Amino acid sequence: MHERLFPNGETQLIFHYGNPFSESYGGMQTGLQPHSLICGQFTTYKDIFSYGQAGLLGVVFHPYASNALFGIPAHHFTHLTVGLTEVEKGLHDIGMRVAAAQTLPQRLMLIEDFILRRMRVVNQRHFAMIRKSVEMLSQFSSETGPGEVARSLFVGERQFERLFKDYVGITPGRFAGLSRFHKALGLFQTSQSLTSIALESGYYDQAHFIREFRNISGDKPSDLRRRMSG
Repeated sequence: MHERLFPNGETQLIFHYGNPFSESYGGMQTGLQPHSLICGQFTTYKDIFSYGQAGLLGVVFHPYASNALFGIPAHHFTHLTVGLTEVEKGLHDIGMRVAAAQTLPQRLMLIEDFILRRMRVVNQRHFAMIRKSVEMLSQFSSETGPGEVARSLFVGERQFERLFKDYVGITPGRFAGLSRFHKALGLFQTSQSLTSIALESGYYDQAHFIREFRNISGDKPSDLRRRMSG
């Protein structure tokens, strides 16, 4: 089985209890995922291939929340699939226990307990600021750029970008681009023209729309829309 995934601005914690997937990031060489892993932020498409008996459970974090789990800035995982044992040797046990559990409730209980024990206290002022900035950058307006968001939060642009990368894993500009992309994807199901979709999603013009869309999805907007409708 093959599935193409698009970046969505979120980090995931994944536990395979079946055969792990193979993945190819942005058309590059295929590699096998570890049994338990962190999928960091990514900014272009990822192709996933599954063989044999698959089974997994995933935890999806809010864009600003993943570094509370390991106390590691989120940008250290960006564009990477990292096995839990690469983060910390002692984490080998949780992956094995989830894979060996016999029922779904048992697996969920193990994962929930793991997350609750790992959660760390973060700087509440910074956390609240980044959470608010994520909300603002998700509004799809071409006028709501990183500079405007930083000024509205009374923080310098360089400090804002550094904190955003620590908590989210990518720059504010990249995150805004992913938000525009998913807004446009949702509008593909309507009867609106591509020009109208581009403007409503916050793109400056058609050239901006096509360029950013190809960078994220590997396709032109018209081609992807045609495949989605067919």
